[in-house]
Amino acid sequence: MLSVKAAEVVSPNATPQPAVAPSRPPHPDSPLFHSIPGLSNFRDIGGWPISSSDGLTRRVRKGVLFRGSDTNRITPEGEEQLRQLGIKTDFDLRSKQQIEKTGGYKEIAGIERRWTPVFAEEQYTEEAARRRYEQYAGEGTEGIVTAFVEILTAGAPMFRTVLAHVLDSAAGASPPPAVFMHCTTGNNRTGVFIAMLLLLIGVKPEIVAHEYALSEAGLAPTRHVNVERLLKKGAFQERGPEEARRKCERMVGARKESMEALIAEVERTWEGPEGYFDAEVGLSHGEVERLREVFTVRITDERYARLKPTGRSREASKTRREAASEA
Repeated sequence: MLSVKAAEVVSPNATPQPAVAPSRPPHPDSPLFHSIPGLSNFRDIGGWPISSSDGLTRRVRKGVLFRGSDTNRITPEGEEQLRQLGIKTDFDLRSKQQIEKTGGYKEIAGIERRWTPVFAEEQYTEEAARRRYEQYAGEGTEGIVTAFVEILTAGAPMFRTVLAHVLDSAAGASPPPAVFMHCTTGNNRTGVFIAMLLLLIGVKPEIVAHEYALSEAGLAPTRHVNVERLLKKGAFQERGPEEARRKCERMVGARKESMEALIAEVERTWEGPEGYFDAEVGLSHGEVERLREVFTVRITDERYARLKPTGRSREASKTRREAASEA
């Protein structure tokens, strides 16, 4: 006689049990991020140490420029938190087609929204978008670096607009009014421009690559939302459901090696960030020096100089957290 384990017997009258929802990663437990309800991947670009040849200890000034995702789902509480951070201007880097497909944009009282798309309307066709998707989701770094360089060149006028605004608003203001800069998820378009700015003001390349890769954790709590959005748009549908999902998940992330490869390409193409800002953005030497003044603050606490992306000891990690929190 065949036997059946008691645990496997299910009564026909048993109440169906609801499916357990998969657990989602929590908001990053790091002082580098701000928890803004309805906004993901939001953080201040300040606090990082700056290389110095004069022996003085400097860091990137906090409270000047924030980065993150779009504000479509921000809550009233989140809006208030942005105002409390001193943010006066929101630079929206998204293309017209993206904004329309996500239901428009959200006006936030007390914060001026300025639409400064990286790509012009004719540059954001369905064909061009699919090509960039493939580049973002590629296995190596060649494709994504090609996409990043396209972002840097196409978006150079936008970048000049943002930086000119920072310089103008900083004149006679201490501290300068804060700015929020975002695309859709805040990792690629926003990420490459923030990286170039940090390099320009003297942050070491390895720290810049680490800062970019923080978006991996910043987007983790809402990655499923963005992946489902991409799948509904038909991204990679010709690859089959499993491969399509894998590629979408790869798109909504930030690999450190991608930024390291971009930094190397910037050296080859423009001989460094100064060459990029001169040739593409059109900043004068005087404007570059003023930007460095606006985004730089001198410090005397040596702990700030140890705000590094590496270091395995518990003591070193604690020092980094304290330094970032006090910066």
